[in-house]
Amino acid sequence: MGFNLGGFNLKGLIDTVKEGGIGELLQNLPLDQLPLDQLLEKLPLDQLLSSSFLQEFTSFESLQDMLQQGGFSAASVEDVKSLPLDQLNEHVNQSTSFGSFKDMLSKAAEYYTQRK
Repeated sequence: MGFNLGGFNLKGLIDTVKEGGIGELLQNLPLDQLPLDQLLEKLPLDQLLSSSFLQEFTSFESLQDMLQQGGFSAASVEDVKSLPLDQLNEHVNQSTSFGSFKDMLSKAAEYYTQRK
């Protein structure tokens, strides 16, 4: 028996990821309803915010480039998750066409699922 959180089955989603179905996970997560900190725990940032996504939708070459130009230091995905979200949102809002980091993640999830 899995946990049901607001209409989605957490155990089922975890099993989906274990089976390599990240695209299916992204389609089932309520990206617009979860708080950003919960999204960051569930989403594979390194795959979503790929260089190809960032080059197509922003002026940045890579996630590292975006972070460095915003004055952030992050050597790993875990470091990105610990960045101050208000400052990250401000940087994303000012330097991209996205209103927030969460908006960018939602588009990245859409982009990822379309390419898989």
